[in-house]
Amino acid sequence: EDGARAEHQLLQLRVLAASLMLMPMVQFALRRKGFSRTAGALAARSDRPVRTASPADVRELAVPVGMVASRKVVGAACLGRSLVLWFLARRRGFDVELVIGAAAPQDGVLPAHAWVEYDGVPVNDSLDVRERFGSFEVQLPRLSAAVAP
Repeated sequence: EDGARAEHQLLQLRVLAASLMLMPMVQFALRRKGFSRTAGALAARSDRPVRTASPADVRELAVPVGMVASRKVVGAACLGRSLVLWFLARRRGFDVELVIGAAAPQDGVLPAHAWVEYDGVPVNDSLDVRERFGSFEVQLPRLSAAVAP
C-alpha cells in the first residue's frame, strides 16, 4: 500500500510540474495562434497507443492541472486548463475528448465552457456539466487504435 501511495504522489508531482510549464505556454499559444493551431500542435505531440483506464485514473491528472490553472500567476480559463489536461492524458494513452459547449445567452453574453471527458464522463468538471452547457462538435484527433500493453 505504501508503494502505491508513493507512486500516486509521484504521478501528482509530475503532472503538477508539467502543468506549471505547459499552462502559460498553452495560454500564450491560444492568444497568439488561436484554438485550432494550438490544439493541433498539442495533438501532434501527444499521439500514443490507447491504454485502458477509468475516469478516476484521468481525474487523478485533473487535480494537479486544476491546482495550477487556479493560481493567479497562471490564471488559465477553462479552455487552457482543459487543453493541458487533454494533452497530458493523451500522453499517458488515455483517449480523452475535449468538449466545448455553450449555455443560453444571458444579458447579451453567450456563456461558453470547455471540459474533458473520458468514456463520456466529465473528469475535470461536475457530472452534470452537459446539462448546463450544450456541447458542439470539436474536430480533434483521437489516439491511435492500437492498445498498449
